[in-house]
Amino acid sequence: MISISSIREYMFCPHKFYLRHSLGDRDEENVFLSKRMKRLRIDVYDLIQRNIRGLKAEMSLDDIKNNLKRTIKEVLESSLNILKEDYNILQEEIDRIKMDIVNEVCFKIDILSLKSLKAMQSLESDGHKIAEMFFPTSMYNYLMRDLNLEIIGSCDKIEIVDGRYYPINIKVFNPPIAGVWDSDAIELVANAILIEQEFDSEVFVGFIDYSKICERRPVIMDSKLRKGLFKVLHEMKEIIDGDIISETKFDSKKCGSCSYQELCYMNDENQSINAFY
Repeated sequence: MISISSIREYMFCPHKFYLRHSLGDRDEENVFLSKRMKRLRIDVYDLIQRNIRGLKAEMSLDDIKNNLKRTIKEVLESSLNILKEDYNILQEEIDRIKMDIVNEVCFKIDILSLKSLKAMQSLESDGHKIAEMFFPTSMYNYLMRDLNLEIIGSCDKIEIVDGRYYPINIKVFNPPIAGVWDSDAIELVANAILIEQEFDSEVFVGFIDYSKICERRPVIMDSKLRKGLFKVLHEMKEIIDGDIISETKFDSKKCGSCSYQELCYMNDENQSINAFY
């Protein structure tokens, strides 16, 4: 079975996918840490969602902001302390992670506070009513598999609106100037196909939430994107089955922090020369 999360790795660097499959995962701890960080962000956003239900129509903008921030600091510090102990992370790295999340959360709360104030004034309703408008019924980290395609994975979030299912993937890095990254789109359509099988409901559109800029970007699940997924899966299966060995292409931005870089250099003399210069 191919993990949906490995699709991004393959599209980022097919040779790294090949080496990891052949030699084992050198980044296992980093992968688990990344998943824990994503889970922490989801927990914080879920807490904001719960806090919005306690808003009152007569609240000022500052009151709304303070209410949306309730208990977030405590949850964040507690979770980061656990991460520090589990992964022996240096305090300066914990401080950096905390600052990144705090900046994201403050940005999100500033936007949501303004939206909440306007919505409560316009609808003459409290936070419980507008929470239903802002946050549809959702499932988080829902694990699915397709035995025919031989893929397995969990969708970060599935929103359900009027009986339709919408896959949402949450990304913590910067988006392109317009649209979404190709690997994000391919990963999302894989989730859409799993949702269609799991819930017997066609998926026409999904979304990528780029949390750094608090922006949601749509992805249409058209035939071109689905064919792109099937092509990527075919190429990945060829590597897994040993039918092909992916080519090594040096890229200073990609290779600099890769845990397999010395193996690429040993196996490609020309690339070693390129890397030197």
